[in-house]
Amino acid sequence: MKFIQRLLHNEIVRRYVIMNSFDGALTMLGIILANFFSGTTNVQLVILPSIGAAIALCISGIWGAYTAEFAEVKRSIKELEHHMMRKMHNTHYARKEQIMAYTISFVNGMVPLVVAFILITPFFFVKMGTLTTARAYYYSFGAVSVALFGFGMFAGKTSKENVFIHGAKMLLAGVVISLIFYLLTLIGLI
Repeated sequence: MKFIQRLLHNEIVRRYVIMNSFDGALTMLGIILANFFSGTTNVQLVILPSIGAAIALCISGIWGAYTAEFAEVKRSIKELEHHMMRKMHNTHYARKEQIMAYTISFVNGMVPLVVAFILITPFFFVKMGTLTTARAYYYSFGAVSVALFGFGMFAGKTSKENVFIHGAKMLLAGVVISLIFYLLTLIGLI
């Protein structure tokens, strides 16, 4: 737990946690809504695309952050070498920066993966026969709503502003996506 608290003190890690939690939640919401409005009762059609999207978000997050963060680390070390007029690539500072880049990459990829699996958990209970498909949809919608509101509260706490207003702003994105899917259903595109 202390490790996670230390990580969340890093502004870059906090930023990635908020952005990628949001991305993971909205991606899952899109898949779940598409299936819900199309009347899908086969939970495999929810689970498989969700897992596929979650894995893609994870790999994309790790790879993208790794590329971006290591480019920044190398740039920072080269600038420091220029100012110090000596090589810095094998110093404590360089290793610390590289470890942080690895950590950020890992967090960037794992956050949407974990969020996605949490949000589709109700559909696994359908496969086990302990929940109906209809309830799984509603539980999943509830979980997405709680997650979005919670991510917003975390953003509000980070900015030292009203956590409820930030929570409502994040939740609003889910409402907007839901309305778009509803409208697509009304005009017959889903």
